[in-house]
Amino acid sequence: MNEKNVAVVTEAGNGLSKKFASILKDNHYEVVIAACKESYDKLTAQDEGVGEYELLEVDFTSPDSLAAFEKTIGESYGKLDLLINNAEIVNGFGHKIDQINIEDIKEVYEINFFSVIRVIQALKPLLKMSDHPRIINITSSLGDISKMKDESFCYSGYSLTAYSTSKAALNMFTHLQCKEFKPSKIKMYSFDPVAMKNCTYNSVVIGESVKDEFISLIR
Repeated sequence: MNEKNVAVVTEAGNGLSKKFASILKDNHYEVVIAACKESYDKLTAQDEGVGEYELLEVDFTSPDSLAAFEKTIGESYGKLDLLINNAEIVNGFGHKIDQINIEDIKEVYEINFFSVIRVIQALKPLLKMSDHPRIINITSSLGDISKMKDESFCYSGYSLTAYSTSKAALNMFTHLQCKEFKPSKIKMYSFDPVAMKNCTYNSVVIGESVKDEFISLIR
């Protein structure tokens, strides 16, 4: 049994996993980044983060791949203390109804929503081995209906049908799972890491203003 805290961070293209890994390492976690093929290839090519995390390739749409991943984590660490569902993709920016391709929407939902469910199902047995298991689902203000209705909100004019609705679905799923897990020791949270203070468009970085909030969730 591993005595240190163990975290899994999923990655599918937003590039935040290494930033999360760095913060987690500073807070005494051993980190595994689970990346889909394109992200895995990119992270491997960058050849950075040695000593900060272990990198494993995982197909988030494949139950067999996730089962093998769960087995690897179990054999290597014996438990899982923290799962960060960070994997997400985006497509179809600005598309109007006549431009929407249903297959594009399905592609986004497979990673942004359905895969979150699959990953939790696969890794729940390892989370139950932890004394204080936690799940953090990475969301976005673009999936917050109240904010998107506010014309003063910097992203209110964005039209990202697949991405925004997938994050809205994730927000509701997180709410429902919080209720389900409440009697257990598993705690689940929703976290939006993008700095909103200056409304920086297309900025996918963890803002310093919310870094402390993230740290409070992992301690």
